[in-house]
Amino acid sequence: MIETAKMSERGQIIIPKEIRGEVNADIGTIFAVSTLDKDTIVMKKLDLVSEFRKLRGKAIKVSPERIEEEINAARK
Repeated sequence: MIETAKMSERGQIIIPKEIRGEVNADIGTIFAVSTLDKDTIVMKKLDLVSEFRKLRGKAIKVSPERIEEEINAARK
């Protein structure tokens, strides 16, 4: 789907309703915004909960005892 949007004086762009519906974007939805080149802007909807779960799944499991040992070692 291709829609058009116009930038306001304050640099704001409203994402057309059809596009917001297609990506399930609601008030407070966070987007990562980047450029591909001088004329191309890319937006990606972020699901921070999903991203956090992915990171958490990759995290190394460390026991409280091990943390305490590392703290004590660093203080010496």
